[in-house]
Amino acid sequence: MRYLRAATGVNLLDNILEGGLPRPAVVMISGDVGVGKNLLAQQILWYGLMSGEKCIYVTIDMFPEDVLESMERFGWNVREYFEREHLIFVDCFSPRVGHESKAQYVVENPFNVDELLETLSLAQAEVYSDGSYGRLVLSHLSTLLFTMDRERIYHLMAKLHAEARKYNAIYLLVYTEGVLDENTEVFLRQLPDVVIRLKRFWKKGRAYRVMWIEKCVKTVYSKDRYVYRQTDRGFEIEGVLEYPT
Repeated sequence: MRYLRAATGVNLLDNILEGGLPRPAVVMISGDVGVGKNLLAQQILWYGLMSGEKCIYVTIDMFPEDVLESMERFGWNVREYFEREHLIFVDCFSPRVGHESKAQYVVENPFNVDELLETLSLAQAEVYSDGSYGRLVLSHLSTLLFTMDRERIYHLMAKLHAEARKYNAIYLLVYTEGVLDENTEVFLRQLPDVVIRLKRFWKKGRAYRVMWIEKCVKTVYSKDRYVYRQTDRGFEIEGVLEYPT
């Protein structure tokens, strides 16, 4: 049986995933601080925009303008899509720091899960009213979960699953590892449809950045670790990790 796939536009990643992410799906991009989690999520969202999809960006830790500028550094003309309202922001950051937001959708208190989910539902109902495919980035999920117990985490993830399926969308949730205790993070990684993990480590005097697919439903995928790098073009996978002898 062939499943609907959403190409990521990241070299080799689509090959690893049998053509792309299964659609719909809740995807967690998980890793340490500074390993390129946001970059990978933004690049997948950018490819969706170029493919004619409408996208939503939920900003928990950044101003919307900073997100646009960050993406433009890689030559991605996201502002054009923003001006055409193919890229919509749900601003959860500006109110937290006392800054007036110009975003179309604003969440005054993102730690109020019901308020956040209600605003997301409203935004999606309007953005995807024509039945078009879409992608959504939420960054950072770890900030939201910092004060939550497992019951509330499960409630939030279940609602995100339901919304993704309702609109046949790809949800990209950016998570910084170490925010929650180890057992809760293991529990958390059981909840998405897809888990992509990024790590940075040193071996024999050399720094490695590696990614692997920890979980992906409806997909036969490699368990290998892949070396990647961040370039002026974005996130690039170089190949399977080979340790020096």
